[in-house]
Amino acid sequence: MSDGPPAHRLRRRLIRIAATVVASGLAVSGCMTGERPRLVEGAATTGDPAIDAVLAELDDVASATFTATYDIVNRFGPVERRATVVQASPTRRSITIGDVRFIVDGKETASCQLGGAAGRCTEVISAEMVSDVQVTPDFYAASTATRLRRDATRLAGPTEASTVVIAGRDATCAAVPVEGGTVTYCALDSGVVARLDGADVSIELIEYRDTPEERYFRRRR
Repeated sequence: MSDGPPAHRLRRRLIRIAATVVASGLAVSGCMTGERPRLVEGAATTGDPAIDAVLAELDDVASATFTATYDIVNRFGPVERRATVVQASPTRRSITIGDVRFIVDGKETASCQLGGAAGRCTEVISAEMVSDVQVTPDFYAASTATRLRRDATRLAGPTEASTVVIAGRDATCAAVPVEGGTVTYCALDSGVVARLDGADVSIELIEYRDTPEERYFRRRR
């Protein structure tokens, strides 16, 4: 583990954070009449360099194509699930958690039960189908970013930045002390979560490929 990301990586993240701040300012000031403007959820930085470096990655996930495989543990169960996330474009992705598969393909969505009566699907995203593992279908970026922003408002001490290797890739990390312990957040350059290690849940990236695997868009195994 190093004390921080290499200089060129850090410069790139600072530029990305600065761009987000500018965009947020435009969102607030761009309209002086009519409906009061509001920031897009997830656009704001926190002012903490370690946290904002991870958020800069997580907020950029829509531009990536990948296949990412995870081990997820709900520590209160305990419940363990293998999960695979595939993103082929900003509007085409598949999230498989255990025997449940969520598919977003343009305007079409589906939640499919792969085990038992395989192929049973509803045409909406039904997050309650994975409630036992205590994650949402967007655990790999958006919901983790929301959690990290929430933790940034209740810091119990200074954060610690680091760069570690997870699943063979460099990951930007922030150790975030909150009441009850420290939560570790890590993300790859592509924007996907590489690690979330908290008292309640563990999400660990175990394999990552830059190409999307088409078979994960099937509505049955």
